[in-house]
Amino acid sequence: METYLMVLVHPFRIHEQFRHRLPLAGQDGHVYQPLTLAEAIGISWIFSILRGLFKILILLFMLKSFLSMESGDFPFLADLLENSKSRAYYFLLFSAALDIIFFPITTLVLTELWAWVIRLYATWLNPELPGETIADQVTTHALSSNLFYIVPFIGDVIQHFLYYFLLYAGLRSNLGASRSLAWVILLTPFVLGIMLVSFVAFIAFYLMS
Repeated sequence: METYLMVLVHPFRIHEQFRHRLPLAGQDGHVYQPLTLAEAIGISWIFSILRGLFKILILLFMLKSFLSMESGDFPFLADLLENSKSRAYYFLLFSAALDIIFFPITTLVLTELWAWVIRLYATWLNPELPGETIADQVTTHALSSNLFYIVPFIGDVIQHFLYYFLLYAGLRSNLGASRSLAWVILLTPFVLGIMLVSFVAFIAFYLMS
């Protein structure tokens, strides 16, 4: 947990420590141990569970408030909404449960995708680099951004942007990539995704023509 939080405080310096195996300046020689993927996903899963619970409570509060406001002036509408209240509750509960259950799987797939991309560039940049270790450290510690899932309303947006910032910090300080190369690496999955969608669309258009 200590390393999980420290990545958010000193993202560039913590990756420099991982790369050079030296203690951080001003930390009295303390060396932070890199997280394993299982540890990072496990901690992040806690914040995902809290996000799901907060989402249910907030939406149910808003639904209940809306029903109370409408009950006096529009009794027919209030009855209709009251009948759908239970369905809305179970829908919210089901969607939040799916988010929580599939969080480790989706996180693992996303992390492995980024690790594969980083390993490729690490091999091209310098075959002598421990590309697999660097890729694992960069992608694993980017999961610290999931802490912001617990922030109501804007937590998902903060997490999204912070995740890519932590990837960028890892690429710069751990892989040793330049600014331009770091941006190229971050854009690679999107370019590949666009190429894949374009190829599928072309095949579909060709088959239907």
